[in-house]
Order: sequence, then structure tokens, then C-alpha cells
Amino acid sequence: MISPLLITRLGTLSLLAGIFWAQQGFCQDAPKDTSYRRTIWKNSTFFSDRKDSLSYNTVKELPYLYTGELLEGRMAGVSLLRTSGEPGVAPVPVIRGFSVPLGGYKDLYSNQPLYVVNGMPLVSNNHPYALAIKDADFTTIGSGIDVNALLDMDNVQNVSVLKGAEAVALYGPRAASGAIVITTKDPEPGAYHIGFNMYGGVAVKPAIKTMNGSFQRDFLMPFYQQYAKPAQWMNFPAYLADSTQPVYFGAANWDDAYYRNAFQHGMGLSIAGGSNRANFRFGVGERTENGVADNTNLKKYNVFYDMTIIPIEKLFINTYVQALTARRSRNHSIRERLAEEEYYTNQQYPLSPNKNYLAKYNELLETGIDRNMGNSIQAAIDVRYDLLKTLSLHTQFSIDYNDNNRDLFVPASLNDGNSYNSYFTGVNRRIRWNNYVEYSKRALRIQVGQTLEDDQLKYDYIRAFRGPSDFIKVIQVDTDSSLWISHDKTLVYTYKDYMRQRTLSFYGNLSYAMKDKYTATLSLRSDGSSLFGNGYWWAVSPVASLNWDLKKEAWLKDAAAINALHLNISGGRTARMPVDDYYSYGPYYTVDIGWSGSSKVATYASMPTLGMPYSRGYTGGGIKWPYDEHLELGISLQAFHHFTAALNIYSRTSKDILLQSPVDAAYGFSGKTVNGMDVSNRGVELSLQGNFHLSSQLNWSSSIVMQYNQQKLLRLPDGLQSMTYGQRRLEVGKATDQFWLLQNEGIYNSDNEIPVTNGKQLTNDGIALHAGDPRWKDVNGDGVINDKDRVLQGHINPPFRGGWNNTLQYKKWTLDLSFSYALGNSLLNGEMANRFDFANREGAAGLDGIKEITFWQVQSGLDKYPRYNPWSLVKPYQAEQTLFYEKASWLKLQAITLRHDLAAYAFLKQTGIRKLQVYMSALNVFTLSPYSGGDPSLSDYFGYSNGYAQPLPRTFTIGINADF
Repeated sequence: MISPLLITRLGTLSLLAGIFWAQQGFCQDAPKDTSYRRTIWKNSTFFSDRKDSLSYNTVKELPYLYTGELLEGRMAGVSLLRTSGEPGVAPVPVIRGFSVPLGGYKDLYSNQPLYVVNGMPLVSNNHPYALAIKDADFTTIGSGIDVNALLDMDNVQNVSVLKGAEAVALYGPRAASGAIVITTKDPEPGAYHIGFNMYGGVAVKPAIKTMNGSFQRDFLMPFYQQYAKPAQWMNFPAYLADSTQPVYFGAANWDDAYYRNAFQHGMGLSIAGGSNRANFRFGVGERTENGVADNTNLKKYNVFYDMTIIPIEKLFINTYVQALTARRSRNHSIRERLAEEEYYTNQQYPLSPNKNYLAKYNELLETGIDRNMGNSIQAAIDVRYDLLKTLSLHTQFSIDYNDNNRDLFVPASLNDGNSYNSYFTGVNRRIRWNNYVEYSKRALRIQVGQTLEDDQLKYDYIRAFRGPSDFIKVIQVDTDSSLWISHDKTLVYTYKDYMRQRTLSFYGNLSYAMKDKYTATLSLRSDGSSLFGNGYWWAVSPVASLNWDLKKEAWLKDAAAINALHLNISGGRTARMPVDDYYSYGPYYTVDIGWSGSSKVATYASMPTLGMPYSRGYTGGGIKWPYDEHLELGISLQAFHHFTAALNIYSRTSKDILLQSPVDAAYGFSGKTVNGMDVSNRGVELSLQGNFHLSSQLNWSSSIVMQYNQQKLLRLPDGLQSMTYGQRRLEVGKATDQFWLLQNEGIYNSDNEIPVTNGKQLTNDGIALHAGDPRWKDVNGDGVINDKDRVLQGHINPPFRGGWNNTLQYKKWTLDLSFSYALGNSLLNGEMANRFDFANREGAAGLDGIKEITFWQVQSGLDKYPRYNPWSLVKPYQAEQTLFYEKASWLKLQAITLRHDLAAYAFLKQTGIRKLQVYMSALNVFTLSPYSGGDPSLSDYFGYSNGYAQPLPRTFTIGINADF
């Protein structure tokens, strides 16, 4: 386990070692060639024209913790998915749309880009394989901390994105969904200097309108008075029956205990220096993001050490070590807790809206334990030896380790007399060895190499019910179950899984520039993976790119208005790495022997067991590599010395994607995993930037990024034209992110209004319709309302995304403003659907009956919904209908930064201070949207806005940045 104290000790030892090496005899006879910095390790020059780089100087002072937050609205082709504003819940970046439809959480992992730090592809720490043992997959097992997405803002030099075939050409098939390439700051020769950054601020609690039982009672009574029969009146919610009791009808001030103004702070400190033969960079950092709701927070501590030495002429050695530890205080959501337990408590009485009664519940929460930790260490060594001026040998060795831990104890007093313990530890490790030879002479560059990667992922998970006492907060199993300190071993369940994957790759890259106008780049790689069975191990990925410098042509050379003009065309066929590991072993077994409500049980009478994977489907032989076909055309322009534009038109067709195809029910399996789904993503990206000198002291830089992506399902396996895939309905020729909805046309006010077709009254899948039922459109005219009348419409993922970013500079003042927007997306207002569907949810067993404390928040627009009979058997308030379908485009002022340069003042120039800035920033300033259900940028991955997400707070910070 990594602790902040261990990181401090590691950092101190690294610093002393670096100073020792820098002070030794390496100061003499420094080589003339100073190209020892990690130019090849960090940023391969192959396909360099295909990288989009972030203007990091405009964002480095923002108190972001995650890489994806930097890219939102600032990088064309990159969109961000957010399910919550809670600290520790990482936003997920997506590059050029989804190649794998989102049927479940596992598919989200398949669409995530690869993180690369200093040339080191990071191993995932949130692999979804553990979700196979849980019934609900809307939250991960473990801490949920994504250590790969966490970013040390003070140590970053550059962030760039690879979006197409070049990502696979450089980093292999794990980068099939793109790559986010992070380059840290280099060691610096010269006198020692110290960098320092510190900020503090506050996240402002949201302004909401609360309600108590009176409001909810007034909402329900018209339904009861119009439709309720004696049986329904008998089941009127008990907590609303007596309006004189203060628990539910007292002051609705729960928000005072739930929301808060939250302090934010962070600090980074670094030191760099040394000679040309030995120099280093060392730093430590800490950042804390406190949430505005439910006392949540995330604390991150990190240390890095970067050193370059040249022990002899022509030999260059660079070492890089980074360690990070994060601690998360997560939400106390009842829904997430019960999904983890899979033991559903009585939900007849929700939490009280009065803070005095709510305090008693919070006191019980304090007697429990919920520790969430994530740790990571990356270490790399890069050695280069120049055999000749034109020929060099490289070897790169790296180790990436991370772990993910959660320790949970729920007291019996909070859990209907049934305490709950669980421990989860997930460990992931990648060892990577990359060797290559590079030849470079004039216009020709050739690189030939080999990479070996060994990945190991495992987890251990134990859970137990009904402990001996709330004072015993650990799981203890004794052979003598009569001991009072021991758990009953029949109520203790253990799970473990282990994945090991080895990937061997051979690759070659060639770049040739002809007449200083045409540059051709070719890449060919072959990747072999142990994930596949015999005969299917290897995949070949060819990629080609041609760049034409039009400005060098005679007919454009003298055009004064055009400073640069490049045309680029690229294409390729690249392999796509699958997620799971059960394709090479033949039939497999799983934990699937439980009962309804708790199916994923690993033991029977305390004995470990395995069963056939009936609910997960089986995998036969012949599984082969999925692959992508890429084609891209790009043009970039610089004109009048201050205007730049870049246009990219792309097509990515993903073929032979793996999914479960339906099989005959007689086999007992839910489906069979096969290749056979094809999905295309086609789109346009446009970036415009202008730099304007408004006066001698006032400059304005403005950039606009726009993207349009159109996704379409081209093929399903076995000739199918449509199928249900997890939470999605798929139809060939349609996008995979559409809603499948009944078309709402009002309400039947009387039985006489119900249509008659062929002499028969319209029914809902055989259920007779009556007054008070919804008027759903019979799309196919067969006289029956069923799934055949559902229509695919809308998009969960915005087809149009982009941003507008501005920098104004006046004398020593700089102001940055960043807008982001989304157009063409929709959401289902699940929060409103749940409130109206009270007849099926009040006191219901399972997750449907849960009311979080935010249930006592007033929702506007209740009057616009028709008053159906909520007890009707047709489920009139199901979310999957156009009644709850809303447009959800949005415009957000996401960041403002004002900075003042103090180092430029004459009285400070004499001090030797290289940089001294003070700055102020504001995040999430405002959001404009037609959506009525809150912030439309927050929803689950399947397009439902259920009201469970914590808000994105408006945050204000002030800080100082110095280098001396």
C-alpha cells in the first residue's frame, strides 16, 4: 500500500540521488549533441503531422484533476462523458464516437482511449472483468478511482491526441479508440531552480428548492382521488399518512446537512538543474477536491523523478519514476450501497427531509467504514546509443503498477439488523520492453523494432453478512462458528479472478521526404496476443500517410497571403484489442449459482463452486481479431500570419466486433459470443484560430473547434437485422445510441376513445386499455401496442460537439475564457419518470424502491405531464416513451482564468525570478440548455438522467505560480 509518507520518503531519496549524480564529474567535457532529451521516447516524429496538441499554457492554472477535463471543448474530435460531479468519479473521454455500442459498462471500457505517459502505454486500473460477479453494473467494484486519468498538472509539458490509424501504428491495438499522449517536462541543465504552484478556493453549494411531505402528499392526492380503489388507498404511503408528525412534515432543511461550500486546494513543488552530462527534475504535489454534496472528496499525492545522464560519449540514459496515491471519501448513496451489498433493505420509510432527524441517520453512517484508495507507480528507463551519426540503437524498459482498494463496513443498525463487510483489492501490472533501431539521413528515416508486453490483472473480493457485532468491523471466519467474534461461514463469500495477457509485436516505420514537398510515412506492425486461440494469435496492421506541402509549389509559392498550406491523406487497417480473456481457452465456467436478486454467488454451503455461464453466454472456437478500416483527408492553412485553419474528414469502420448473438432458448445460454458486428463512424473536424493585435498593448487570440460525427450500424452477425444488446436496441442502418421509444399522443379520457381495429379494441400486448391509460401510437397498425411500435429516435451522444476559446492579453494581464457546447443530443428524464411511477416504486423491493435524500428536492414542470392511472397494468409512466424524451443540447462557460505577470516588473527583474504570476479562475460558470431536468452534461452512459448525480459545482480559486 502506498501512503503519502512513503511518497515523501521516496521523493527525498530520489532528490538526493539526483543531486549526487549531477554534482559528480559529469560537468566536464559535455557533448555538443544535447539531443539526449527524450524526444523519441516522448514524441515519436513519425506521424507527427497527425497529432493534435492542446494549448497547455491556457489551462495549466485550472484546478483540474483529470486529463479529460482539459480536452473538453478545446480539442476537435474529443467528447467527454460525465455521470456525476462527485470528486473521484472520473469523466470518460471518447475520441470520434463509439465503435462498440454501449450495451453495458464493459462496452464503455472498449471505447476508451489509451493513456500514454512519456511513451509508456498505461495498464488499466478499472478493467470491467470484476463486474461479472455483480448484478448491477452502474458502479464499479472497488474504489472507483481511475489513477490513469488523474493528472499532475504541474509536471505536464504537452498533451496531444492521436485519433486515427496512427495511434495503433505507434502504440499497438490497445490504442484502437485513440490515444491521449502526455509529455512531462524535461530535466534541465544549468543552475538549480525551483518551481512552485499553489492555489486555494471554494466550490459553491447549489441553490435548490426543498420540499417536505406536504408537497409530496399534494402531488399524490389527485391520482388517488381520481383512480385509486380501496386496495390502493389501503397502501397509501405510510410516511405521508399523518401530516402532524414532524419527521416528514417538519421543516425541509435537509440541504443544510447535505450541501456545503467546499474548500479546494493544491500545491506543487519542483527542482531542476545539473550539467549537460547529468541533470534531473524532481517534484512533489498534492491536490484536494472537496465535493459540495454528501461530504465527498478526493485527495491526491504524487511524486516524480526524471534524470538524464551521459556517462560516455554517444550513450544517453534517461530514467523516469512517478508515484501517485489517491484517497476518496465517496458518497453515501443508498442505491450504490445496496447495489454493492445485493441485500435490499426495507424502503417503506425514506430519509427525513428535516436535518435534525437526518442527523441521526448520519450518526449511524459515521459508525461504518468506507475506505477507498488507489495507487500507482510507473518507472521507465530509456537507453540510446549512437553507432553512427545516422544510426542509433534504443532500448526502453518500463513497469507500470497500480492497485485499487475498498474496505466497507455497514453496521446492522443501518441495515435492517444485518451488518455487511466487504474488501476488494485489485492489482494490475504491465512490464514492457521495447527495442528498436533507427536510421536517419537527410530525407529518409527508418525505424524497425520489437515490443514485448506482459500484463497481469487480478482481484480478491470477500463479502460477509450478519457479523457478530457492530463493534467487530472485520471479517473473521473460524472453524468453530459458535465463537462470538466469528462470522457464520455460510454467509461469507469469496471471489477472485486473474487475467494474464502477453503481447509480442514487431513493427517498422518509414518516412521519406521528396523535394522538400512530399512526405510519405508507412507503418507495418504485427501483433500477437495470448487472448486468442491457436491459429488466430496474430494481426497485421498496415498504415500509410502522405503529406503534401502545397506552399512549396511554384504556383503558390509567391502567394503572400498564404503562409503555409498542407494536404494530408492517410489510411490503414488496424487491429482492435478485445476486453475479455476467454476466447482462447474453449468452454469456461463462472460464478453463477445463486438465486433471484443475488445470482452471482461463489459458494454453496461454504464450499467454492463454479457453474456454466448460462447468463453470460458461451464462447466457441474461431474467435478472431476485430479490426478498423481508416481513411482520412486533412488540410491545414496559415494565412496572413495570424490565421490558421485545419479541416479533417474521416471514416472509421470497425469490423468483426465481438458480441453475443442470440441462440435457441433450448440450450439454456443467453447467447453465443461471435465476430460479426460492423459499425462506422464518419465525421468532420474543423479548427479555426486567429491572433489579432488590437492595439500596441492589447492582443486577442480566439479559437473555435467543431466536430460532427455520424455513427451507423452496418452489420449484425448471422444475418440479423435487429436485436437487443444490453440496454440498447440495435437495427442495421441506424445509429447505436438511439432511444427505442413508444410514441406518446396524449391520454384516453374515456373507454369510448380507444380505437378499434378489425373489430377489436386496441390492446397493450394483450392487456385491455381503459380511460386514464396513455394514448400510444400504433405505428404498425396491427391493433396491439408492443415493442413493434417503438421507434428509434434521438441521440444519446451529441452529433455536434465543440468549443470557443479566447485569450485576451493587455500589458501584464491575461484573460482566458473557454466555452463548450453540444448539439443534437437528447435525454430521458428518468427522475421525472420515477416520481410519476410511484405506484410501482413506493416501498418496492430492490433498487426501484430507493429514495435518496435528493428526493426531497422540488422538480419544476410537474403540471405539463398528463395524469395517467398510475396503477394501470400497462405501466403508463415507463421512462421509455416520448413523454420523458427531451432535447438536451447545451452551452457551457466552463472556465475563466485571469492572470497577472509580476516578474515583468522592473523591481523584480533584479531578483533572478524567472516567473511569478498570480491568477484567479472560475469553473462551470453557467450552462444554457432547453433540458428541464438539471445539468444535461450529467447523465448515465445510456441516456437516462435519473437525478442521482452530484452536481458540477461553480468553483472559484486564486493562486500563485513561481519559478526561481
